[in-house]
Amino acid sequence: MERKRIKITQGKCSGCRLCLQICAIAHYHETNPKKAALRIEQHFPQPGVFKPKVCVQCGKCMEVCPEEAISRRGDGAYIVDFEKCTNCGTCIPACKPGVIFQHRDLDHVIICDGCFRCTDLCNTGAISMFIQPAKESS
Repeated sequence: MERKRIKITQGKCSGCRLCLQICAIAHYHETNPKKAALRIEQHFPQPGVFKPKVCVQCGKCMEVCPEEAISRRGDGAYIVDFEKCTNCGTCIPACKPGVIFQHRDLDHVIICDGCFRCTDLCNTGAISMFIQPAKESS
């Protein structure tokens, strides 16, 4: 089965952080970039060099969740069951790209749910959507 994924194109990010804003607006109806499920890393001392960090859908978060609050949807995205999540944070160090977050206003962790709104609004092409081909079974 083909799966949609987020692709990062290095060197194209302008650091505008529009992706952070739309993620927070789409999920929490507020313009709070700390509630976004991705981050923009600045590379100092190089001015103007930014690196978007997004979920790579590896599943490590699901493997370590003691409450079994993270599951995989049919489209391949890992999602949090807000009712089961205790916000313990066990999944945070398991995330290699470092894009699982806690926020003091929320009772659950924040992870990318594959809505792709960040890819819709990225005006530089740094964050885009691609289709991952189905793996052939032997």
